[in-house]
Amino acid sequence: MDSLNLTKRMFAAVAIAACLAAPAEARKRQTEQDQAEQLQKVQKAMSELKDQLFVAAHESGMGILITTSLNLDHKYSTNDMMVDNSAMYTSSRTGTFITDRTSTSIWKGDANGSLVKVGNQTAATGAEIDGWLYQFVAGGTLYMIYIIAPGTYSITGASFDLPRSLAPKASAARGDGVASKIGQVVFKEKKFSEFEKGQEWRNAKYNTEAVKSSYCALAIAGGNHCVSWATYTDHVTTQTSAAGYQETTSELKVDGLSVEATLASPFASFSVSPGDVVLIDGLFAENPAASFNGAGCERVSSDTVNCALTGFDLARIPAFIVDLDNANAESRGYPKLAQLLKQAQYRELNMTAKLDTQKPGGLDRYFISTGK
Repeated sequence: MDSLNLTKRMFAAVAIAACLAAPAEARKRQTEQDQAEQLQKVQKAMSELKDQLFVAAHESGMGILITTSLNLDHKYSTNDMMVDNSAMYTSSRTGTFITDRTSTSIWKGDANGSLVKVGNQTAATGAEIDGWLYQFVAGGTLYMIYIIAPGTYSITGASFDLPRSLAPKASAARGDGVASKIGQVVFKEKKFSEFEKGQEWRNAKYNTEAVKSSYCALAIAGGNHCVSWATYTDHVTTQTSAAGYQETTSELKVDGLSVEATLASPFASFSVSPGDVVLIDGLFAENPAASFNGAGCERVSSDTVNCALTGFDLARIPAFIVDLDNANAESRGYPKLAQLLKQAQYRELNMTAKLDTQKPGGLDRYFISTGK
């Protein structure tokens, strides 16, 4: 069995252990403190299993990859900033938080089935190891750690969600779209939920209850001794809420897109040998990453438009060996990973794409185009 399939099986065992760790306990009646303690035990056990996975995969000839993306907590440093840019409410200014959160870069290796997905939402799940297994932050940079098969990896595309957007108009008839030597971008229409806050007048509310009381129906003459009691019912009305304006929240479905670019032309690559622990710069898709023209767009289904790329760019997020001190792997329950990180070496990307000197901004941007 090759190292990649062996590692996938080991990770599947870790995933199964995570699923089985809690249900038996969850069926018991527990206090909040009991549940918190149980959760800590499960998390500790999972950390130990994943830590062992790192060293077992490394010893079997797999590589360890560390790369970068945006630290969203740094870019959107307050809850108000996040909400204002999340298109969560109709009052939100933009949806850039959603675009940044979903931005995913795809690296494909020359080994069969080897894939690396880089982004804030690309944690490894199930039996697949194409996502990150450990992450940490250093300033505005998110670092993610992967187990990968040896080989050469090339970036083959990127994707992100784009709220409050419409697909481009398709000028080409179906099947007549212009092919591109650098790739295509697919716009898939979808609905996003936004919430609108408002006020509405509501009348006062009342509740009427039947209140039973007893009284003496028959007493002995000349005395106050009651020999027969009876009851009567009185209906008492009380106000449960005052009239006035009250806050409301309503859900609206808003047009948006899932955008996925697939490259047919080289952009960037790196290589990993068996047992390597490498650190590389990340490549991050910011909207608009894709360039195209209407003549190269065609609607291929009721909700999908394909466009031939005329250009594509990615922002480069630099990685630094010194930032690995922020991993704190040992204190977080990963002592074996901490030792592996001491072997890390920075590896320069082989950039086929060209540096764009025209785009302003703090990050270097690289591009490919049909014209150059």
